[in-house]
Order: sequence, then structure tokens, then C-alpha cells
Amino acid sequence: MSNNTTKTCPTCGQPIKRASSIFKRTLLGGVTGITAGILFGIWFSNWWFGSGMYSTPMAIIHYFAWGALFGFIGAVIGLLYRAS
Repeated sequence: MSNNTTKTCPTCGQPIKRASSIFKRTLLGGVTGITAGILFGIWFSNWWFGSGMYSTPMAIIHYFAWGALFGFIGAVIGLLYRAS
């Protein structure tokens, strides 16, 4: 027998969401942001350094930098996003 009761707020009566969903949204937003950042970094390196320059040290630094920036932004958006 499983206990699937949902806790409700005593004042408004709406179900209380578990804290794990905040972590999942933040993680999903961060991973999505990192992926988008790396793809943007590849595009940016191709545009800035020219085609065929994907493996230069400066291009690789840009991949990590854009991935970290977009990952942070994605994590913040995932944290602030409230699913309806």
C-alpha cells in the first residue's frame, strides 16, 4: 500500500510542490543552457576566427566560456520558472 497523499497549504488549499522539482528545473535549465552555449560558441568561433579553426586554444576557451555563461543563465531561468 503506497501513501500518495499530497500536502496542501492550510490557508489557500493548493497543493504544496516538493523541493526536488526546483532542483530538477534548475538542473534541466543548466544542462540546456550549457548545450546551447557550446553550440553558440561553435558558431561564434566559426564567425570570429574563420572556418576550420574549431580546435585552436582560443576557440576551445570560447566554447567553455559561452557554455558556462549560458549554463548559468539557464539555471537561473530554470530556478525562476514555475510550471503551471
